[in-house]
Order: sequence, then C-alpha cells, then structure tokens
Amino acid sequence: MASLAFADALPTAFPHTYRFRVPQEWVRSIVDPHDPNITIHHVYIPVAEFKREMLPDDINPRSHEEPTGRIPDAIERSLIENPKEFHLLNRGELILAQGCKYDNHTKTLEITIASPDEGGLADGGTTDRVINRAQNASSRKKSPFTDDQVKEGLEAAFVHLEVISGDVREKLVRLAGARNTSTQVKEFALENLGGGFDWLKALIEKSPLKGRVRYRENDPEDVDIRTVLALLTMFHRNWNESGKDPLVAYTSKGGVLNYYRDSEWLDGYKFLSPVVINVLQLYDFIHTNFSEQYEIYNREVNNAGSKFGRRREVTYKGGSAFRLPMTGEETKYLIPDGWLYPVLASMRMLLDQPSNKSADWVADPFEYFKNHGSELVGIVVEQSQALGYNPQAVGKSRPLWSNLRKTVELERMKIGAGG
Repeated sequence: MASLAFADALPTAFPHTYRFRVPQEWVRSIVDPHDPNITIHHVYIPVAEFKREMLPDDINPRSHEEPTGRIPDAIERSLIENPKEFHLLNRGELILAQGCKYDNHTKTLEITIASPDEGGLADGGTTDRVINRAQNASSRKKSPFTDDQVKEGLEAAFVHLEVISGDVREKLVRLAGARNTSTQVKEFALENLGGGFDWLKALIEKSPLKGRVRYRENDPEDVDIRTVLALLTMFHRNWNESGKDPLVAYTSKGGVLNYYRDSEWLDGYKFLSPVVINVLQLYDFIHTNFSEQYEIYNREVNNAGSKFGRRREVTYKGGSAFRLPMTGEETKYLIPDGWLYPVLASMRMLLDQPSNKSADWVADPFEYFKNHGSELVGIVVEQSQALGYNPQAVGKSRPLWSNLRKTVELERMKIGAGG
C-alpha cells in the first residue's frame, strides 16, 4: 500500500506544524526510557512523496548547499541503483521538534517546529539534498542514470525519519553534535549552534562586513569565524594583565576557541564590542598598506633592501590584484599572517581597557599605522631575515611579538604625555 505524504512550503511564521499522511504500520513511537517528556518517532516515507527542504535546517551544524563529492555520490547511487534497501543503507534524517504525534483516525503524522532556532533538520541534510538532486539526475549533464532508472528508484525507495520531540532545547547542541559524526563537526559549528556567537553576529551582520563571515562548517562565506576570534583574541585585555603576548592566535585556531569558550575570558571578548569591526578592518588595512610602509622603511633605513614585490616571503600579483576576503579590499601583495598577526597584535596597546568596562581607542590605529607603520614593518622584515626568510618562524617568534608591543607601548606613553 502506497502512502500519501503532504506538506506545506517552508513557512514564514513559527510555530508551524508539518503534516504527513502515513499508514500506521510505518510509524512507531517510543517514550524516552529516562525522560517521559521526550518521545521518539520512527517513520518510513516513500522518497517520491516526501517533499524535501520544507523543514528548516538552521540547527544543523553543517550547511549542505552543494551536495558534491564521494559521500553524496554514494548516497545517490544507493537511492537509484538499490532503492529497496535505501532505508536500510541510509540512516535517514533526524528532526528535532517541539511536538510530534500520530493521528490513527486520519493516518496523519504531525510535526510541530517552534522556530528554526529550536527545531528542524538536525542531521541528514546531505541525504535531504541528494534526494532532490536524484529527482533531477537524468537532466544533468553526464548523468550516469537514465530517466527510467531514476523513476523506478524514486518510486521504490523509502527514507527514514527519526523525530525526537518534547523538551529537547537543552539537549539540542549535544544531539546535533553527536549525530553529525560521519565527518567530524568542527567545534566552532557547535558553538554557533549553542548561540555562542550571537553577539558577534549582531555586530558583524549590521556592519560593512555583513555576509563575509561563516559561522557553520561548509557555509559559503569566505572568512571563518575562527579567524575573527583569532584577531579579537590578540586584543583581549588578559594579555596585558598577564604580561604575555597572544602567539596562540597565530599558532592554534583550536586554542583560540578554547579561550573563547572559557567563562573567565568571555567577558573580555564582549568588552571589545565597540572596537570589533575596527579590529577586523585594521587587519586588512595593515595588509593593503604594508608595502607602502615597507618602501618608507627601505628608503629611510635600509636603502639597499629588496623591492617589496621581490621578497621571497611576499606573493606579488602584477596585472591584477588579490581581493581580501574580510573587507573586499584589493592588493597586489599577498602578505603572510606570520607578518601581519604580530603587527596587528601590537595595536592592542592603543586600547584603553578598564576593568569591567568596554574598550576604546586612545589613538586612531589606522592613523597610527600610517604615521608609524614603517618602524613596525622594519622590525618584522629584519626579524624575517634573521630567521631565514621563513614567515612561519616569524609568526612564532616571541621576541618579535614582544618588540612590536613595546614599540607601540612607547608611542602610547608619548601620546599620554602629550608628546
């Protein structure tokens, strides 16, 4: 007996209830053995009748906009070439919901999603999109399947839905993280799922940097949120209080996330809110103006030095230009982070960060680099020469980070003294 599945298009208002007509023998419900407020439904629905992508997938730690590669191809082959076992070979889709119930009289399964942040497709996004891709397989160029193969496969295959409903909000992050294990989910994606980046998102997405940062694995934006955290970590007030330099920002993106998730550090990040966008823009500003400051240094201090574009540490692009992902600014010189990070980190000495208060600049960091950048650049290139022109070694050089910090600190003292 074939089932009839029906559902609405992706709604614009929540809570929203999705309805599927499914024979009773293809639906099973279980009350959680440890929590009576949670129910698990297992449902089998014919692929041809399951309307895909109607459920929100914001809670999915990954984004699957482009289902390409070995795993999606294997899922599609299984769906079309071995459809009668698809529901056995494919683990299906996990849905987290506020409520789920089956009406024996109407043979209808009702799934209620409170909001895209609290429920939806938590796992199985690749399967969800591959089903759609398979429906259009015969129209694709170089498709390995004929129209008849696709039609027969879709009519025979079932997809397994597991719906966990009830009081799942507190378990949402753990559930999504545990189920997304076929390829390890990066911790920053789970941090995003738990709302840990909400305050940063609010700042970034209403700034000129809107749409440039990705918060989930495989999202299309160019800048990884961990890069943002690394840049902000270099300005955290704890470094000045401890008398240390934030080399971890360059050496370990994972270490940066650990700092961010530490409750004793989080407030320090949030106190940077007024200058977050400045810091991110300053990163690219130093990049695009580095060559000019190098020429000043080369002319005034090291007249016999190499032209900037000829240095082995720098990648030069003649006819066109590199577009920097953070701001979209263009430059003909691609400079390694082993040079940029220590210089940017030294600018934290231009911040006033009183205890339990928001940070503020005591001097414009952009103007500072215009007027004093050649001294900082000179320190970097001289250290680079001493370390065999190895940018990675430069980025890990504690004496370099310390020297740059002290140089800016001295200038700040002059500013404070009115000099």
